[in-house]
Amino acid sequence: MRYHMDHQEWLTINYSLPKEPSRVRVSVWRKLKKSGAVILGQSVWFLPMNDNNEAFFQKISAEITLNGGESYIMRMIPHNESTSERIVAAFNQARDEEYVELLEQCDYLLCELEKESGLGKFTFAELEENEDEFQKLTDWYHKIRERDFHGAPLYLSAEEKLEQCRTKLDTFSCEVYQRSYESTQ
Repeated sequence: MRYHMDHQEWLTINYSLPKEPSRVRVSVWRKLKKSGAVILGQSVWFLPMNDNNEAFFQKISAEITLNGGESYIMRMIPHNESTSERIVAAFNQARDEEYVELLEQCDYLLCELEKESGLGKFTFAELEENEDEFQKLTDWYHKIRERDFHGAPLYLSAEEKLEQCRTKLDTFSCEVYQRSYESTQ
């Protein structure tokens, strides 16, 4: 789902919560981050306007109110293109930060596969461990893409790096099966 800046309408939520219990503040913050919302001011979070995001903000607002806080949900249309561009840039920066972490973890998996190959550790246990790690990375990538509303610059790099991981894992897998087959002959 991609949004264009022309007449982009945004949802904002501004809220306050009591300092204690802190778990409520953390819970709200985590849910907002997980949704892909970005903070552009003190407790002012933005999401692109759509029915799902509106329902999400309503749910968060109810949680805030239930826990003794106040919240205000508003629709906003930027006054000019510069404001729209800065909001989109904030979204892209937030996603690119996530993609950077993902890329680092992909590099770690590639290094791990290279190391295990170099040591000749072509075992089913190693294969299974690496397949599990690759699946976690793939799932994480899909979560980031779901909240990447504007196609952040690093998404293609993340996609390519995941493909490198898949290729390297396939090669490792073939070697595990080949050596397993040879040992039974």
